[in-house]
Parts: sequence; structure tokens; C-alpha cells
Amino acid sequence: MAKALVDRAPVDKASADNAPTENAHLNNSADTVTLSLRKTGFRLMLVFSLVIIVAIAVARPDNIVVALGIGIWCLIMSCAALYFSNLDASIAKLWAIVACPVAPYLVVNNGLLPASLLPLMTIFPIVFLSGRWRVASMAVIAGSTFLVPFYEGEYDHAVWVRLCITNVVVSILIYQLVSRLEAALIESNAKTIKLNHALAQERKASAAQAHFLATMSHEIRTPLNGILGLTDVVLSKEISESARPNLERIQQSGISLNRILNDVLDVSKLNAGKLSLESTPFDLVSTVQSCVSFYSQLAQNKNIALNLSIADNVSANVFGDAVRLSQILNNLISNAIKFTQQGSVSLVVERVTASSREQAIKFSVIDTGEGIEQSEQVDIFGAFTQANNSINRTHGGTGLGLQIVKSLVEAMGGNVTLRSEIGKGSDFSFVLAFAVPDQTVNVESEPKTEPKDSTPFVDQEIHTEGMSKGSVLVVDDNEINRVVAQSLLEDLGVTVTLASNGQEAITIAHQKTFDLILMDLQMPEMTGAETAAALRDAGVTAPVVAFTASVVSDEIDKALSSGMSGYITKPVDSKELSTLIERYVFS
Repeated sequence: MAKALVDRAPVDKASADNAPTENAHLNNSADTVTLSLRKTGFRLMLVFSLVIIVAIAVARPDNIVVALGIGIWCLIMSCAALYFSNLDASIAKLWAIVACPVAPYLVVNNGLLPASLLPLMTIFPIVFLSGRWRVASMAVIAGSTFLVPFYEGEYDHAVWVRLCITNVVVSILIYQLVSRLEAALIESNAKTIKLNHALAQERKASAAQAHFLATMSHEIRTPLNGILGLTDVVLSKEISESARPNLERIQQSGISLNRILNDVLDVSKLNAGKLSLESTPFDLVSTVQSCVSFYSQLAQNKNIALNLSIADNVSANVFGDAVRLSQILNNLISNAIKFTQQGSVSLVVERVTASSREQAIKFSVIDTGEGIEQSEQVDIFGAFTQANNSINRTHGGTGLGLQIVKSLVEAMGGNVTLRSEIGKGSDFSFVLAFAVPDQTVNVESEPKTEPKDSTPFVDQEIHTEGMSKGSVLVVDDNEINRVVAQSLLEDLGVTVTLASNGQEAITIAHQKTFDLILMDLQMPEMTGAETAAALRDAGVTAPVVAFTASVVSDEIDKALSSGMSGYITKPVDSKELSTLIERYVFS
């Protein structure tokens, strides 16, 4: 028995912790509904009082002064309650205190006429009062109909009986309807409040997740940049042939780790709806060929034939997002090679439809691998999902690749289809539409294909008199990153100056002119964005390029808005760095 009480204790505690929150939601909801109903009640009474005044003016009852006074009084009360909304509860009770004795008085002195209006009168205490005030006021006003026999004048007895029954039934119905409506509204509002609270918590959690991913991305990429950068530097030198294979394995492991990190970040962006797509001119054929050639060595190591087939009618010059297309194809091709032990992997590119403005291209990645069970094909595109539990043990992987493929293809307006049979392989296909420029547009737009972040400082840096040609300032608080950058840049033939923080960079930039400044974003004391802004304020016109391990778009946008000309991410790709130097230093 004691053990059972101990086992239940955490659950009871959780319920107790949640109770105050739920009670608060219910109280807030009840207050909101009560205010809303009271406001509606006074609006109804405003209309009702006008009707009463008109009816009294036409019928001219014996006690016209009192009756007209009641109508005017109701009009004044409703106007006051609507104008002074903070006093509406007190005004409602004041109305009830006066209305309860006045209603019997009007019936005794005027007979059936006021009694016939009592069903309408009962609406008001029911709507803008609550608890005992509501029940008592309703009972007094509705029960006044029974006082008609005390009226000294003549009246129709049968009409009076029917009116008594009608007033009581109508009053009870109104009471029940309003009470049920009030309860339903309170429950609905409480759920809405809880939902808004949950949404606020979810947004807070999403913001925390984004911050966590940004921080972890930077912290993981920083040492990864050192591993890949220094490995790349060592492999570019003369080393013993016995050491080279091990270094190449380290390099491939780092590249794999970087790809996994990119997958996790991409999934986070896709789920948050923050993954942006570009539409720029690119060579479709070259992009596809590059994707295939990248995996040729991997396929060769497994003795698998890697084939590429591109239809002759596919136009090479198109508009679209080459980076995301490459990411889709890379995921599909790497998956196909991973799960194919013998036979071949083929990428087939063919044109489905074409017009003067666009062409629809079908991409098919076909393998002769293990195949996927029919029952597992539906869930294969889910996050962290693989065909069965043994796959991760046999082949490894995060299970994110196909979800990224599906999300990217759908974001680009396509749909992924899968045909697979156990023991015979799989066929992943998707169709994407690419805009096709006409010849005139193609010729005119060709010189303008440089990224927009390549200006406005290029001309100034090239022609400034006395500038040291090929000089680069690297600003990074991490020593290994500075060593990697210096080694890679010196191999490219440029002179490198190092700074460990933003303030040191500003001091050095005042003393010497540089062709290019590579700036880390996350640094202590002064961030990269703050340093770039300070350099611009100080009149330094050399292009500043973010040299960062952060790949979160908000961080990069902030950097670009501070005066930076572009960005290059860590781990640094030597080819990408070479292109950057060619653009800013040797152009």
C-alpha cells in the first residue's frame, strides 16, 4: 500500500502543479464571457427601452408617467453601462434593485400590457447578472404576471392564464439557453487561452531550439574547420604515401560529419519554414554531371557502375536553385550507392514537357540494390526513418536524407515518387519545372550572373593607390582557425595578417590597407557584425566577408546588413576560398 502511494505521488504532484494554471484559464475565460454577455445585454436593453417608450406613447396607459419613466430610466442605464464599461457590473445590480419592485407595481396598476412585455424583461437579468442575482431577478420579474388579478380594471382571464404559462416557460427557456451558452463559451475561451499559451510556449521553444542549433553549429564547425582545414593543408604538401591514406580517411570522416550537421540544420529550417530557395541562371547539365562525378570514386570502390543519361533535348541554360537541386541529387545518389552491393546506379535526366518559358525535367535515380518493402515505402520519407532497424546498424546514416529530398522537391513545386521491389532495386523519381530564358535574355544576362554581394567595394579596392596587392586580414578569436586560414591563403599566394578580436582588427585596418578582410561573426567583446560596422564608420572600404561557422540565416543577414559584402562558411572549402580570392583580390 505504501509503495502504491509512492508510485502515485509524482502524478498527483503534476496534477496539483497544473491545477492553478487550469483554474486561472477558467477564471479568465469566465470573466471574459461575463463581460461579453453583460455588454450584449445592455445593448439589447437599449433597443428594448426605445420600444417601450414608443409603445407607451402609442397605448397611453393609465399610469403613463411611471411607465414612461421606467422606459427612459432603462435607456439611461443602458447608455451609462455601455459608456462606463468599468462600472457595468454595478449598473446591472442597480438596474435589478429598481426593476424588481417596479415590475409588480406596473402590473398591478396597468394590467396585461406590462405583463405581456415581461418575457422580454427577463432577458436582461439573465444576460447581464450572474449567480443569485440572476435567479432572484428573473423570478421576481417573471412572477409579476401572476399579480394581474390585483389590477382594478378589466382584463381577459383566459389571456392572463396563457400569459402566465408563456412567461414562466419562456423565462426558464431563456435561463437554460443562456446558462448553457455561457458554459460553452467559458469552456471554449478556456481552451483558446490554453491553446494560445501552448503556442506561445512552442514559439519560445522554437526560438530556444534555433538558438541552440546556431550555437551548436558554431561550436561543432569551429573544431571541424580545424580538422578539415589542417588535413587539407597537410594533404597538399609532400607526405609519405603510408600516411596519406589515413589522412584522406580523416578528411572523408570530417566531410561526412559536416554533411550530417548540414542535414540536421536543413531539417530544422524546413520544419520552421525558413529554408529559402533561389532562382538564378545555372547550367543544368554541368550541375548534374558534377553530382555524378563526385560519387564516381565511391561507386568504383564498391565495384558498382555509376551511369548518367541526359536526353539530348534537355536545355542546359535554366533558372532555378542549383544548390538545392545538387543537394537532392546528392542525397539520392549517395543513398543508392549505400544500399547497392552489386550492379549499377543510374541517374536519368529527361525532358517531360517544354514551352517557350519553361521546361519540365524528370530526374530518376535507379539502383539494383536491396529494394524496399511495400509496407515501408509510405513512411520512408519521414524524419529519422529508415526502411528497418537493421539498416542503421548495417549502413549507418541519420535517416534525414529522404525527408530533406521530399521537402526540397515539394518546396520547388515537384513531388517524389518511389517504385521499389525487394531484391530488384529502387527507382526514386521527381519532376521539376525550370524557367528557360530566350536567347536575347540569355546573352544580356550572362555578364550579370555574379552574386549581388560582390559589389560595391571591388573597384575601390583594385584601384586604390598604394594598396598592397594580395593582402588579406583574417579576424578570428580561435587560434586553430587562424592557422588554417593562414595556411590556405598563403598557398593561394596572398599575404596574410592575423587579428584575434574586433578591436585589434580595427587598429590594424587603420595602419594598413587590405584587399580583403575575412571576419569571424561570433567573437567576444565585439562581434563580427559590430566590427564590420565600426570599420565602415571609420572609413575602411575594403570588402569584409564573413568567415563563419554559423549557417543560420538570421546571423548571416545581420552580418550583411552591417556592411559585409558576403560570407564563406566553415569548414572552409579550398575551392570556394580560391574563388573568393580570385573575385576580391586578383580580379
